[in-house]
Amino acid sequence: MDITPHYFNVDFPFYKEYLRDFLPDRIIDVHTHSGNKPGRKPGDPEPTFWPEWVTFGCGMKLPNLLDAYLKMFPGKEVFPVCFSTSSREDVDERNAYITEELRQYKNVWGLLWTLPDWSKAELIGRVDQGGFSGIKPYLSMVQDIPVEDITIFDYLPHHHLEAAEEHGWVVILHIPRKERLADPVNIAQLREISRAYPKIKLIIAHIGRSYCPRYGVEGIPRLRDCENLLFDFSANTNQVVMELLIREVGPKRILFGSDMPITAVRAKRICEGDDYINYVRHADWQDSRTRRDVEEEESYTFLLYEQILAFKKAAVACDLTKSDIEDVFFNNAYRLLTKI
Repeated sequence: MDITPHYFNVDFPFYKEYLRDFLPDRIIDVHTHSGNKPGRKPGDPEPTFWPEWVTFGCGMKLPNLLDAYLKMFPGKEVFPVCFSTSSREDVDERNAYITEELRQYKNVWGLLWTLPDWSKAELIGRVDQGGFSGIKPYLSMVQDIPVEDITIFDYLPHHHLEAAEEHGWVVILHIPRKERLADPVNIAQLREISRAYPKIKLIIAHIGRSYCPRYGVEGIPRLRDCENLLFDFSANTNQVVMELLIREVGPKRILFGSDMPITAVRAKRICEGDDYINYVRHADWQDSRTRRDVEEEESYTFLLYEQILAFKKAAVACDLTKSDIEDVFFNNAYRLLTKI
């Protein structure tokens, strides 16, 4: 991430005014994409999803991520939990890169990007040999099922859940399906996981992809009593959803995640009904989630800053204490990752 005049004119002043004094001195970021993907090549098909446009198909190598933290969070110590973004074809190469970095850096954790067809024994072997702290299943690893019909157990099968609970692994889960956290199949399966695996360390990414209020309003209360299920608020900028999450599940079940490098984009997000729209500074592509406002965009800062500011406003509205904030941004993750 380069330092530009915009950083000094907009980003750093925003950080000083709104975020520096709110954030604790130590932060664990439980949701980062680090990797050695080479990026788009001539002749590759154009991306179909806005994060692919933002990153140009490149992975953010761990040294670059750590350098970005120094620029985005000056005066803070930030420790990442890293996982790759992989296809079925390159999953071994991408996981191997994370393993290489874990061997070189202290105070960094990694999650294994998984294939659902791995046996329990193979999964355990891969986690142990790679030095991983847990697993990262993802719905795109499922074969031969239409994407709209995929369920959690299709890519996070029970034998993987058994291994995670037995070995104390962290699991970060992106839920599937168009209705996100409002989907009754998702809710039923999350409740089943909570009941069947009482010691599970499962983090529901992006507040269950509740980027707009209805999904959270319908889903979060139905998971309130599942005390072993946690949430990260990576790439989520919705204050309404965050307030509901704080009031329903409490700060001990909430963790900070950034979704870096995607949230290094300078943008603002709005909701139109149940759809989120990103207004992106200098966007040079078109898709259903991306717009521009050339008169406003020079005031945009990192989407990650907008995310943290939304959580700050929710925290103030819910009267969270300094200790609560330290739990969300550091202590909750530290307890999970160090098995204390």
